[in-house]
Amino acid sequence: EFYNKFNNIDPKDELQGVDGLNQILFVRLSMDGLEEMHTYSTDERMYENFEFEAFQSIEDTKQYILKLLNRVEDGNAVYWFIRRKDDNKLIGTAGLLLLDYHNQSIEWGFGVDPDLWGQGYTLQIMEALKTYVFEDLELNRLYGTTFVSNERTIASLQATGMKEEGILREFSMKNGQFIDGWKYSMLKDEYVSSKKENTSNSDSARDYKDSEIIEIVSSVLETKTINIESNISNTTKWDS
Repeated sequence: EFYNKFNNIDPKDELQGVDGLNQILFVRLSMDGLEEMHTYSTDERMYENFEFEAFQSIEDTKQYILKLLNRVEDGNAVYWFIRRKDDNKLIGTAGLLLLDYHNQSIEWGFGVDPDLWGQGYTLQIMEALKTYVFEDLELNRLYGTTFVSNERTIASLQATGMKEEGILREFSMKNGQFIDGWKYSMLKDEYVSSKKENTSNSDSARDYKDSEIIEIVSSVLETKTINIESNISNTTKWDS
């Protein structure tokens, strides 16, 4: 029953009770998206926090997709293209890998076209995958690792409820230098508790004054230039 779900059910494109998270579709990875994926796979920004370099040729991208598809064939991974609902544009990719069914654990990974950073797609991907892992697959632990220098992603992961497990010393090598890894995870009971808390908070939500919102955003972005007209499009530090 589990592997039937794992092989045939995809993350939901609409999440009940979560506003705005209905802009993306999960489509199983295939060579059909090769040229679209290659378009952003040559962007250097994409690899700031990956151990490998930007792809140089479409053959590089093809070999990467083949590597992921081989993992799928092994039965312990699944990968998707993430597409935008309204125009079917390829936004990026996401995957679950290193499935350990006995210990009810799985790792995740995702990447978004740098031209689309700051538009909320990463949050949508994370929330959809959390629901898929803990509600559809009913696993107990979701985890991942990123560079310790990847501060924006770490902040987003913590905001979505991920907990730090520790630092993996000299976890990766890039450009001849070792880089520490930030290891994090979420457990099923933490996911369930966060959903209950979010429901409780929404029931008792209050209206905030503009000045309070400005103060909060200024604090998070560590800038004093925020005003009521500030938004994700006109504020450099506002990336999610």
